Amino acid sequence: MKDVWKWITGVLGVGVGVLAAWFSYQLITLGMVPNKILAMIVVIVVLLWLIALVLMLRVQSVLSRVLGVVLALALALATGFGTYYLQVTNGALRSLTYGDQIRKISSVYVLNNHVIEKPEQLDGRTIGYVNPDAEGTKRVLDGLKAKGIEVVGKQYESSIQMVNDLKGQAIDGIVLDQSYLGTIEEMEGQNRIREEIVPVFDVEYAIQKTDSSSGVNTASEPFNVLISGIDTYGSIEDVSRSDVNLIASVNPQTHQILVISIPRDFYVETACDASAGCAQGKMDKLTHTGLHGIETTERTLEKLFGIEINYNVRVNFSSLVTIIDELGGVDVDNVDEFTSLHGNYHFAPGKVHLDGDMALGFVRERYSFTEGDRERGRNQMRVLTAIIDKITSPAILSNYAGIMKSISKSFQTNMSTKEIAALVNAQLSSDAPWTIYNYSVNGTGGTDFAYELQNNAYVMYPNEMTISNAKADIDSIFHGETPPYVNH
Repeated sequence: MKDVWKWITGVLGVGVGVLAAWFSYQLITLGMVPNKILAMIVVIVVLLWLIALVLMLRVQSVLSRVLGVVLALALALATGFGTYYLQVTNGALRSLTYGDQIRKISSVYVLNNHVIEKPEQLDGRTIGYVNPDAEGTKRVLDGLKAKGIEVVGKQYESSIQMVNDLKGQAIDGIVLDQSYLGTIEEMEGQNRIREEIVPVFDVEYAIQKTDSSSGVNTASEPFNVLISGIDTYGSIEDVSRSDVNLIASVNPQTHQILVISIPRDFYVETACDASAGCAQGKMDKLTHTGLHGIETTERTLEKLFGIEINYNVRVNFSSLVTIIDELGGVDVDNVDEFTSLHGNYHFAPGKVHLDGDMALGFVRERYSFTEGDRERGRNQMRVLTAIIDKITSPAILSNYAGIMKSISKSFQTNMSTKEIAALVNAQLSSDAPWTIYNYSVNGTGGTDFAYELQNNAYVMYPNEMTISNAKADIDSIFHGETPPYVNH
């Protein structure tokens, strides 16, 4: 009997020891836990394991052996669950970081009237396109040719004219990057474009992108982060317009954050890497720079403000609904009474509780507000803040794995996992509160030529005074001073 007991305690002791060691290793490699807390946790785990081992080896005392087994099993359960949560966290962090390519899809669209339903039916038909030299257009035309499908090409100066000709049946199809649908949808008379046309031939491809991050010690040095909010029907990896544009200036030493909001319709000079395929130096709405990747938006804003942006983060508001449902809903303070176009939800002034779909209606609405997109941007920030508040509360523990999975599908950043870990580590070490300031740059509405549309569109001409004020506020944050022009 003693030999059997020794075998049981030996297996249990070694098994728990291996599990405890693996948990400690995962905790150390995560890099988020401050050294003092880390050392304390590891010491406690080792001591509990040794105590359990000693108790189990005391063969003369049945009570000691039972207590040892109970302690060993409890430690195994705790370190097992701990290891699982650490692996989930590590996996989510790895998913947050960008790959080195931009995913794009270009398609041939036809009228949704069931006349053309297969690529083969395009043979001999007239297909419109704006730029025959664009990467997506070339790939689509080459793809059709490879299938033995010959089409008659017709070049247009304006994408809107091309779409109107398709709807008027002057041509049979058009070549269009899928990310441009939202842009066309905003033009007069095109709000039902997604219902009126359908793709019959798709080409998915990837283009190499440059790493725009300029790393700093996120635990001690000030840095700027571009937060780009997209609202796409697809994956966070899909290229899309940048509907929300925020620059967050962070000083980890003084625990100050300045968030600068930039209107999506700001009329700006595009700045980008040649490989992105954008129109370097052309004037367009800021939102359209996102069609060539967040790096293009980042470079354009660096040029506008005369600053260096160290990192960027993409947020997909369509995917955020999953996080909100996983969290059991969020509470936000609503300023204006309105009814949303999406879902026809009515929102009264004051604190409102939102589930996922209600939140989508809340963050998408802009037509109900006098300030339109600006108020939509504020509502999106309110929902983001509510999500962060809920995530940093004990509520996250009830569905941790599901929440972390949803986060990885809704956010992307070029900040490395090591840099994220350093920032979290520094916050856990100090536990000091953060002071958050807000400032919105502004401008005057008008109509001008938008290069990506090859057509006139509503734009906002930047007010240079607000640009200067924003630059002064950023400089103040970097020097640990109170920014002078923030909104109160």
